[in-house]
Amino acid sequence: MELDFTDFVTGKKIIVENWTSENEIIDNFIKNKQLEYDGNDTVFEWIPFNKLIITKEAVDNCLTTAVWNEGPLYYYNGSNNKGLSYYDDDSDDNAWIRESYKRVILRFLNDSQNITDEFINKIESYLPNNTSYKDCEWYYYGISQNPETKVCILVFSEKYSNYFCEKCGNKYENEYSKYCVTCQMNHLRINFTNRISGNEKIDSFIQEKQLKYKGGKEVFEWIPNNEFIYIKETGDNCLITAIWKDGPLSYDRGEWIRTSRKRVTLRFFDALQNITDEFINKIESYLSNNKSDCYYGISKNPDTKVYTLVFNDKYLDEYCINCDNKYENRDNKWCEPCQISYLKGNFTNWTSRNVKLDNFIKEKQLKINKFYDKIFEWIPYDKFIKINEIDRENGFATALLKDGPLFYNTKEKRLMRESYKNVCLKYLYNSQNITDEFLDEVESYLKSGSYGISQNQNTKVYMLVFYNAYFDYYCEKCDKSIQNTWCRPCQLNRLKDTFPNWTSGNEKIDCLIQKLQLYIKNHNDTIFEWIPHNEFINIKETVKSDFVTAIWKVGPSCYSKLERKYKRKLNEEVLLKHLYDSQNINHMILNKIANSIKESYGLSQDPDTKDLILVLQPKYYCQNCGKRCNNRLEMDNKICALCHTSHENNKIQNLIREMRSNINYNFSKLYIIFEWIPYDQFVDIKKVGKGGFSIVYSAMWKDGLFTYDEHNNKWKRKSNIRVALKCLNDSQNFPDKFINEVKVYPNQKIDNIIKIYGISQNPDTKDYIIVFEYAEGGNFNDYLEKNYKSFDWFSGLKVLNNIFDGLNEIHQKEMVHRDFHIGNILFTKITKLIKDKYEVHDNACISDMGLCKKIDDINETSIYGVMPYVAPEVLNGKPYKQVADIYSFGMIMYVIATGKQPFADCAHDKVLALQICKGIRPEINEQIAPKIYIDLMKRCWDSNPDNRPNCSEIKESIDLFYHSLDQNFKEKKKQHYEIEKQFNDTQECRKKSLLSVKNNQSTTHTQAIYISRLLNPYTAENLPRCDDNINNNTVPITDFTNL
Repeated sequence: MELDFTDFVTGKKIIVENWTSENEIIDNFIKNKQLEYDGNDTVFEWIPFNKLIITKEAVDNCLTTAVWNEGPLYYYNGSNNKGLSYYDDDSDDNAWIRESYKRVILRFLNDSQNITDEFINKIESYLPNNTSYKDCEWYYYGISQNPETKVCILVFSEKYSNYFCEKCGNKYENEYSKYCVTCQMNHLRINFTNRISGNEKIDSFIQEKQLKYKGGKEVFEWIPNNEFIYIKETGDNCLITAIWKDGPLSYDRGEWIRTSRKRVTLRFFDALQNITDEFINKIESYLSNNKSDCYYGISKNPDTKVYTLVFNDKYLDEYCINCDNKYENRDNKWCEPCQISYLKGNFTNWTSRNVKLDNFIKEKQLKINKFYDKIFEWIPYDKFIKINEIDRENGFATALLKDGPLFYNTKEKRLMRESYKNVCLKYLYNSQNITDEFLDEVESYLKSGSYGISQNQNTKVYMLVFYNAYFDYYCEKCDKSIQNTWCRPCQLNRLKDTFPNWTSGNEKIDCLIQKLQLYIKNHNDTIFEWIPHNEFINIKETVKSDFVTAIWKVGPSCYSKLERKYKRKLNEEVLLKHLYDSQNINHMILNKIANSIKESYGLSQDPDTKDLILVLQPKYYCQNCGKRCNNRLEMDNKICALCHTSHENNKIQNLIREMRSNINYNFSKLYIIFEWIPYDQFVDIKKVGKGGFSIVYSAMWKDGLFTYDEHNNKWKRKSNIRVALKCLNDSQNFPDKFINEVKVYPNQKIDNIIKIYGISQNPDTKDYIIVFEYAEGGNFNDYLEKNYKSFDWFSGLKVLNNIFDGLNEIHQKEMVHRDFHIGNILFTKITKLIKDKYEVHDNACISDMGLCKKIDDINETSIYGVMPYVAPEVLNGKPYKQVADIYSFGMIMYVIATGKQPFADCAHDKVLALQICKGIRPEINEQIAPKIYIDLMKRCWDSNPDNRPNCSEIKESIDLFYHSLDQNFKEKKKQHYEIEKQFNDTQECRKKSLLSVKNNQSTTHTQAIYISRLLNPYTAENLPRCDDNINNNTVPITDFTNL
């Protein structure tokens, strides 16, 4: 018989092979299964018996093992090999494959000589598409038949035996322990006859438990009392510990085992002559309450006739050793019934000498239900030493309590006292008589916890005892919850009490001030008040604003958290703003006052003109022009944005304001405060490098950069920081070009793009200066010089990842770098939190974005750059696009791999430019870099821009390379390990290459120029046309230096 079905490659019908079981019903069953095949897993087929090599005789077993010499058939498409252990890396991505000499499991189907529909249904029930085998990890391969016995055989993958009993073929109840209920039940029956209690009800109970056994844990059984040794009492004859000689019985991985000399806990019951249903139910309740299933069985002392339940030694972690009640929390082992019993037993050891109060205290003690609940007690007055009255008015004092409060010690697992404890005392005056009202008052204080109550034996005044910090959280007057020791209800009452003590002389003004005072919400709110004019001294006119400065002798009222009261801040500087023509109070005046409450101390009045005066806080106003500050930065800097960004040159002023136009000044750790920096702010100026169009210096910036302090919610300067000064040649004559270069830098903190801090100007040369973040690690050559020994592939890929992330940021902003080469890669230091530890790491950044342009704004005909990094289409006169940056990135990949500059051994002239346009590229072999890396690099520098990968493809590839080498990456798959091997295989050759480059740096050609310059003399009209080469994907890649 032959079967045809679809070839997944061509879509055509194909013949699988000639076969037949010689039974039409079985043949049709197999054929239907094969027609259902969808390309996943293996094909179900007829397997001739002579193809199976039996490795273990079945005897009476249902399952046995074998080797199938031809092996299962499956369709491989390069990605569907899940669960299949074999495929050839060199084979086609789409092919039919057999996995020869495959170990398999054979399941014998007895009584299968007569093939019926019922038998076919039985076969179907064994296959994993049956709902009972959902999510199985084994596969079915086909069906066979013993030609001698005519018994049919199902053939499964080797893992089938992990789930089904070898003897009877039934599915294991517990796959881990390989427990088969059918086969092992007989063993339990035999074992049961060897261990009986002699009581029918007990034996029935035990047998019922055993019949529910499913493997894994221990069997519940009758345990003879003489098997216990080393018996040790642990409580009041309720629980004891012992060693069980034989130990518990359990079934694990195909065999019955006993764990001998097992430590156990015995739980005693009362001696009983007759076993009742009530007793059986009591035992069941103990077992069902034990959620961890740590019980082993039941026993009986033959002398005392006392029955015992046997638990493992973990039982004492969950149950009280004194009363056998279950702990609410096993970690602290606090038993509520035992604690209540202890407190009741202690009632006779104390008295307040007042029955009503004693009963109140007892009632409170008996309500505890958590180990951390404070135990309210009667505390004799002579237990206090060093009583210090702090606030007599509010009845508030501190003291040292000799014996200390009663508390549950979670380490000692018992009630203890903390001796010599600092406490707070709250006097309850007029409390000599214990009334219901008095007890209600005491009750009101107990909601937040109290150690107890005491009484001064001389004055008879009662006092409540609290923990020392109690009044940091609760008001000593009203006992309401507070913050920062400040109680709003009490403070509002205090302000109301002061209303009669002052007046402005105008009812409307008084009413407004009173209303504004009652708006306060927390301790640091300013209390708006009426301020007599005679409290101001040193009144001075200001030139730049409408304000008058003065010193307020009495000063504002500020709350002291330490002293728990308001105090005056004497001789405070203030601003006085006259509200002219305000003698007649109207709604406009009142609204103006109300709208100024946030930045005001209060209101006053000129004694001569009778004009009202707003008394303002200077921090809310610019010290330069007097305008109101609009954000946190302006207040912290004491200058408004307009003054801070002003400049005598309108173009420079507009540039600074544009660079700061999108910043959230009230909170921003993401943005940089771009500013004009006076040149005299720089000290320790040193020349560190020279580029094609500028000179770079390092310097110390005295005032330093504005940073946002999240802890204190304010802006402050990070003084004396090292910065880089890029001095642009002749920039005073070309300010527009300078401004355009500055604009391309983001004012955000982006890890892989060098950060710009501001601009300045040399007062001698008049050249403008761009102030950058200082790159401590230097340029790439500096970095490689210091780190060449440790610059392995993992380090190289990390650097490459940094560089590409920076380029990706530029491209996402729809810009093109246009001067992208290894010389513009600098290394900064960044601090990262790794595994709860801060570590300093090198961070590669892209710099020198002076030629950077928007995609739709590139209309220049001048070409600048480093020739080996410039894309052939650009050399050939085409516009510079983002794909040209990708070409440059390919050259940077070459440098990362080899440590060498591209085309270092030849002159960078018209000849090289022509060869680049013709397709010449640096040569690299697979001994230094793996093929997967080289393939990506060559795609980046493809002559045809359309063939170069996009940013997403490159990012995906580099992440894949990096994660393959990252030992901390947790989601590695087979592909990662294969790539890791490729990189590791080239590691040693690459190290030798890097060392060779370091030792032979003088081999660079004298006309190999690696700083940016004008390249027009070597491009476009000065070169023969080579468009045909640019569009040809088959241009050979050779090393021009060897020509």
